[in-house]
Amino acid sequence: MLLAGFSLSVMAEEEGEWVFDSVGSVPGAVKSDGQQVYEVLLRMLARWNAHDLEGHLAAYWKSPELLVVVDSEQFNGWQQLHDSYVNGYPDRDSMGYISPARIRIKLLKPDLAVVLSWWSISFPNSKQRVAGNTTMNLQKFDDGWKIVAAHSSTTDR
Repeated sequence: MLLAGFSLSVMAEEEGEWVFDSVGSVPGAVKSDGQQVYEVLLRMLARWNAHDLEGHLAAYWKSPELLVVVDSEQFNGWQQLHDSYVNGYPDRDSMGYISPARIRIKLLKPDLAVVLSWWSISFPNSKQRVAGNTTMNLQKFDDGWKIVAAHSSTTDR
């Protein structure tokens, strides 16, 4: 299962403070905004590992105003990001499997969070491994938290 043994902690939710860090203790029973954001990200990663692009992209704001940058490539809007993934992975097995190393969440406002994540992608049929980090802004909408902007930097290993 994704993230077996991956522990997390939830801290006091005050604006501007880190309210969630995946490295730490087990959370309390109440689902804080930090925990809700974390669960959106875990679902997104699980969908990637299932090679389900539509499910993965459900975490993103379905708007022409979505902004995603991966290394030096910029995607303007959900549709452009979607099309790039669909065209870039015609063989879904080539997506590999992502494993997060750490996820930190800070609430900037009650409806806006910033996330820092560190991760790696492995490819079962090769020794290639891609490691990276991502900074994301998530906004709380009526239908839940969505990624509204993201920047990822990667390195091959």
